[in-house]
Amino acid sequence: MTPMSGGFDWLAVGDAAEERAAASSPGILGGGAARLAAHAAALRARTALVAKVGADEAGRRVRDGLERLKVDLRWLRETPGLRTTIWHQPDGEAQGRRVERGADLALRLDELPPNFVRAALTVVSGYALSVEPARSAALGALAGAHARGGRSALLLEADLLWWTNARMTRRVLEPALAAVDSVALQAADAEVLFGSVDSREALRLLAGLGPRLVYLAEPDGSVWLREGGRVHWCPAGQSEDAPRDRYAGPAAFWVALAKRSAPRKAAADSIRYAQSVRRAGAPRQPQGPLPAAPKGREELSRL
Repeated sequence: MTPMSGGFDWLAVGDAAEERAAASSPGILGGGAARLAAHAAALRARTALVAKVGADEAGRRVRDGLERLKVDLRWLRETPGLRTTIWHQPDGEAQGRRVERGADLALRLDELPPNFVRAALTVVSGYALSVEPARSAALGALAGAHARGGRSALLLEADLLWWTNARMTRRVLEPALAAVDSVALQAADAEVLFGSVDSREALRLLAGLGPRLVYLAEPDGSVWLREGGRVHWCPAGQSEDAPRDRYAGPAAFWVALAKRSAPRKAAADSIRYAQSVRRAGAPRQPQGPLPAAPKGREELSRL
């Protein structure tokens, strides 16, 4: 699953935003697709982002942060008349979250790169499935991954999806799950989808909807991986803190897959990277493939 000559390791499709932990706090890079792309670039994957931001200061901060990491931004569009999406406390309790919706959910199917743009992996953020036209763009990106010479992956953000629209049902995700080779999610997402089932059962239920690989991260950073019919348990280091950035582990897992690591090794290595990331946001500068000593080398910067 290596890219063809001139192709990308990753094509990340979906949302780009700014996150704010409090009203007075400075923003950090937000949006599933943008944060995944930032981590992929920090891990030296050749990465392009397909998304929309507003023609405003927040959008320029998002662009500047990604440019510093050398993410290819030729398909990151500024949309006059729409502002950049702002998330308030997205990692907090549902009652404390707030989103100022903006340009990212206006991404259209016809704004995807043409199929001759090659990518080993097309990664789609689940939040893009929220509403049209972004939903059609996300589903089209997943369906077109094989035409780009690679595979597809979905970050399943069920917790955010259901919070923003309580009328949504699992049927919104089923077309996407049927189209993907791999899916990544948090334990909180599994609970939204399936209730209080254990992690093994959540893996089984998700695999039954289509994906060959299911990556499920526990709150302490440990990972369950279902690969075909096999289940692997990859525990987090007990001496390390829980991951501070929910996107770091899935990004490292998919970067390793795009570079042809075995899935079980990719999952285990992704835990080390996730625990090395000290703050949420955009990595300060590109790093090596995956850290051998996860002590603070991936300090994350504010935009």
